[in-house]
Amino acid sequence: MKKKVFFTALLCCFVNVLCAQITLKGRVVDETDRPIANATVRLEKTTIGTVTNANGFFELNNVPNGDYTLRASRMDFEATRLDVNGSKEDIVLTLVKSFLNLNEVVVTGTGTHRRLQESPVAIEVISQKELRNVNIPTFENAMIALNSSFTFSPNAMGTYMQLNGLSNRYILILIDGRRLAGDVSGNIDLSRINMNNVKRIEILKGAASSLYGSEAIAGVVNIITDKRKEKIFASSNTRYSEYGQFTQGINVDLNLGIFSSSTAYQRNQSDGWQLNSKTVDSKTGELVDTEAQASMRFYSDILSQKLSVAPTKQLSVYVEGSLYDKKYIRVPSVSAYNMLYEDYSIGLGGKYLLKNEGVISLDLNTDNFDYSQVYIADNTKTGVVAGDEVFVRRQKYYNANLKGVFNAGQYNKISVGTEYRIDYLKNETDVRDGSKDVYTSAIYAQDEIRLLNNKLQFVPGIRYVYHETFNSKLTPKLSAMYTLDNVNFRASYAAGFRVPDLKQLYYESYGTKETVTVGNLDLKPETSNYYSIGTEYISGKFTASINGYINEVKNIIEKESVTPLPEDVENGFPKRDQYVNRDKARIRGFDVSFNYYIGAGLTAGGGYAYVRAKNLETGEDLQRISRHTGNVNVNYAKDWGLFRSNFNFNGRLQSKRYFSNEWARTYQLWNLSTNHTFKSMNGVVLEPGFGVENLFNFVDDRPYGSSYATLSPGRTFFVSLAIKFSK
Repeated sequence: MKKKVFFTALLCCFVNVLCAQITLKGRVVDETDRPIANATVRLEKTTIGTVTNANGFFELNNVPNGDYTLRASRMDFEATRLDVNGSKEDIVLTLVKSFLNLNEVVVTGTGTHRRLQESPVAIEVISQKELRNVNIPTFENAMIALNSSFTFSPNAMGTYMQLNGLSNRYILILIDGRRLAGDVSGNIDLSRINMNNVKRIEILKGAASSLYGSEAIAGVVNIITDKRKEKIFASSNTRYSEYGQFTQGINVDLNLGIFSSSTAYQRNQSDGWQLNSKTVDSKTGELVDTEAQASMRFYSDILSQKLSVAPTKQLSVYVEGSLYDKKYIRVPSVSAYNMLYEDYSIGLGGKYLLKNEGVISLDLNTDNFDYSQVYIADNTKTGVVAGDEVFVRRQKYYNANLKGVFNAGQYNKISVGTEYRIDYLKNETDVRDGSKDVYTSAIYAQDEIRLLNNKLQFVPGIRYVYHETFNSKLTPKLSAMYTLDNVNFRASYAAGFRVPDLKQLYYESYGTKETVTVGNLDLKPETSNYYSIGTEYISGKFTASINGYINEVKNIIEKESVTPLPEDVENGFPKRDQYVNRDKARIRGFDVSFNYYIGAGLTAGGGYAYVRAKNLETGEDLQRISRHTGNVNVNYAKDWGLFRSNFNFNGRLQSKRYFSNEWARTYQLWNLSTNHTFKSMNGVVLEPGFGVENLFNFVDDRPYGSSYATLSPGRTFFVSLAIKFSK
């Protein structure tokens, strides 16, 4: 009898669950009632979503009964919403064409989802469409072509990046909100960014320490990866150009009910090239022959995997990981070893959507970056033989971030969180005691305040940091925006705080150029005060903005020549450099940008940035600064019926760049590319492309070792092919 009652109750519960589920079906069309394929359709404030098929149809099954807002969106269109309650099978969602990137949703400015034009914190976005139009496979070259505020000082092993006058050590690089760690010769290894899997790049200029912590004095770059909603999506992206430059990307996404998987792989390689076969002899000052390459031969591989489960409409959890390796292959006459960089990262976490439209999230991740030397020839002094791999340096960090976002009435959205981080550096020969680690803990809070029917917004925030070595620090911020018709006015203040890294504190390296470089335990943290004011005009076919800023940085850390120790000289190192604090620097500047849809598929845009950065102690300009940079972008798109063509012409203009011993040259780079998207055939889409980089053949052919303006080998031709399958 008890068993019958139990099974009867269980059956009733099962039937009740089935009856409590609804189905939503329909299609997404444009203003002329043509179906829109690959539009994202989702229920807001839930984990439930899908994409439309080639005929614009969508279907959401087994949805828990309730009141929802159904949202449809796709690149190039305005998003639309519809309130639904109960099953409905004849839904029609109409999307209106958007000619410019006005309705992109961003997260970097406030840490919450905001429409780009409604964000009180000024954010610049490079969309997937813009990246696809220029058809450039590297992060560095994409930023050069599409954003005038970034400059890059190239060298054979990597790139020294700057944003509004400050170097890459002041720029926080994030991938989906998680920090990218590890460097090559002191520069963040940008080749770890898989450009085949990028949905958009969000750029926040100025100090953001209150929300993101120590590195964010110059700004934050957040690379948002693409998360497809089709049941099955697979793509192959191949690009080949002269000098053996080859890129191959493969992506596979699966969405199987509550389970989803995203796999991405990218291969990059190059044969390298010389700009000049001569170099200056350091002893005689004369030109001598060299086989050294200005751009070194290399190959790299990136593999990432993310698994997600959404067991309910409120809860989603994930686990992810990545593997990376990059090997620089050097000429034996130049070096005794090749350089190998390897990295693995692991992350897990989840988020829970609250009934009051809030969310609680937890993210745990670690990143491990190793540098090793792979010897080309035997070394009798050390006993190393050709083929041996010798470990040099390991950089590692662990991070835990617990965050909650809560709606506090109609006018406030509050974000609070706590973060704990451990940084670790190991180098048996160059770090005192072989390895060092340090922890940092923080709590932070922010309020998004809306007044006057959302015309006036304020975002105050503050972060309290406790560092194991440098104790505690408060970093406040305040952003404000006033909207008047089609014009936004923004102003902000933010305090920055950056502690010396482990290398600057504990390093002790005997280099190859007769110089000893040592850390300094007496260093002080760097602090900054950032002020900005700007305005932007927004209409359906034209946008323009201008922003001015002042960034005052105290206790800047630089290397300075000091008196060598007697034992240094005895061991053949007559020069000694030490990390020291400079007094103060002031960076002033402004940037201008515009985008204009001319009509008939033709769009034009561009930007200009002016930077004046001066060390107030010495009166000298900060090194590697270009005062004037600009970019131009013209795009033409045409639908021929069977396929859609896109033609892009972009240019970069940059003034000379200051170094203490010489100036890097003024230069211009112009690129022309075209790609063609054929209509889907049984879910398969082909996108062939071709183009010319450095159209007017500019080459900085000074002797090897010069401060190059660009490493471009001259005019190069490329071809590409993307193959996409979705179901």
